[in-house]
Amino acid sequence: MKRTSRALVAYSSSEDEAVVDAPEKKKKKLPSLASSFIVPVPVDDPALHQGRVRATPHVEGQYATYVYIPLVLHPGTALYSLVDEVLNVIKEMVPAAHVIGEIVSCSRNSGGLTVNNSRRVRELHLSLTRPIFLRAHQREEFKQAIKLIASRRIPFQASFATFSELTNDERTRVFLSLEVGAGHNELRDLLSALSPTLQSLRQRDFYSQPRFHVSIAWALLDPDTSVNGDADTRRHPRAYEGVIAVEGTSDDNLTSNGDIGESNKHFQAECFPCVPHFPSELIPTLNRRFGARVSCAHIGGFEVDTIVVKIGKDIFSWPFQGPLVN
Repeated sequence: MKRTSRALVAYSSSEDEAVVDAPEKKKKKLPSLASSFIVPVPVDDPALHQGRVRATPHVEGQYATYVYIPLVLHPGTALYSLVDEVLNVIKEMVPAAHVIGEIVSCSRNSGGLTVNNSRRVRELHLSLTRPIFLRAHQREEFKQAIKLIASRRIPFQASFATFSELTNDERTRVFLSLEVGAGHNELRDLLSALSPTLQSLRQRDFYSQPRFHVSIAWALLDPDTSVNGDADTRRHPRAYEGVIAVEGTSDDNLTSNGDIGESNKHFQAECFPCVPHFPSELIPTLNRRFGARVSCAHIGGFEVDTIVVKIGKDIFSWPFQGPLVN
């Protein structure tokens, strides 16, 4: 028997009723993060750093790094006394100059407490790299590479030869330095050992014709005369791999390429004493009065037996432990 189709009956539903707009829910405000989760952004304030400005902008997770040979001068040694005499001269001739590397020597008393000693030691740095920049995951690899280099090197003697006036890449500071004579070849060998690691991390090599030195004082350069000064003011500068070197002196291989804004330059000039350059008679005076002593191996000589890498604020050092040569 054939069934007859039945019409579907539509029943009323609450859905057919007029839709009433529901009140809008208020969005809940998320609680603020605890201060421990907030990473402070470094502020480049020249007033906190004697007028110096950051050459390369800060990048989170990137660490400024450089490799150097430390030279610690202790009170009572011939080289310490010589540097003191030189600094007294530069303070007279360049009142705006700042001393490099003076730190307080500490000792422990009978109770085991650390106390300040009135005698000061001075640590100077002989750079082996330009300032480079590592990511967090590259730090350990770089440290291990430097440690390996140290394990294959034997200590050697070096000595200073002359005084030099150096200007940094940014032409914002001028340095008084002691330039290395004996030991230059051994230092070049260290650069050769460092080069493969720098290249593998895509970092710049050191200068192709380096002049190794330690700086003992610096002064801010007047931004209005340090770059565009006339021939007499600049004293016939010559370019050397992106660095301005005064005729008869070496380049400054301590700083990276970079620039600072005009506003920073003028802030620097207005708030801190600047010089267009060191007095023309400074280097001749120092070489005449102290040249014989600084080039004397007994006074200007030192042992290179440790290599140091500074990564951010962390410092790591390794002694040379290569096999002794009979």
